[in-house]
Amino acid sequence: MRIKLEIDRTKASNEDETVDNQQLDRISNDANWHYAFASFFLTLAIALPQISSWVESQYLVKSLQNLIVTTNTTDFRDARIAFPTVKNAPVTSGFGWRIHPITGERRFHTGIDFGADLGTPIYAVDAGSVKLAGEKGGYGNTVIINHSAGKSTLYGHASKLYVREGQQVVRGQMVAAVGSTGMSTAPHLHFEVRVNGKPVNPHPYLQQYLAGR
Repeated sequence: MRIKLEIDRTKASNEDETVDNQQLDRISNDANWHYAFASFFLTLAIALPQISSWVESQYLVKSLQNLIVTTNTTDFRDARIAFPTVKNAPVTSGFGWRIHPITGERRFHTGIDFGADLGTPIYAVDAGSVKLAGEKGGYGNTVIINHSAGKSTLYGHASKLYVREGQQVVRGQMVAAVGSTGMSTAPHLHFEVRVNGKPVNPHPYLQQYLAGR
């Protein structure tokens, strides 16, 4: 009987050890799983801000690239520019060949003339830098503004100038007042658009204002 009891006790002890080993294995596996899970989320927590920052930086770069492309491809067009004087000012002489009102000679008119009362405001059609603010031969008192993409605008025969050379101006800013200085028979604004220094027809640039005229 004692031998049997000892055998049963040994068997039970072995079974307990087996159970304990199984529990230890399960606990170890659980611990490993929890460690792996915690490590994953810790890595994710560290990586996410870096990934987020990278994504934001890429988005910012792309946005800046789009902005640069948009800026470079926008043209000096009627939808973007202001009218150079009061909008109801009549066109008194267009761009092209004509008989000069003073010399009587057939000469090419390099701009558009707008009839207006003395002192009527003259506006910069777009932002830019003032290249000239002063007397310019037959143009009289003149303002020339350099814009982007090799374009510039000229405002001639002014009675007063309100800007100085080198000054930055914004679209629609009053830069002068209508006058009759230089070779002029009456108060008016002589307006030119130049591309790389050469006069071009201003009408297409002012199309939305001059439709029907």
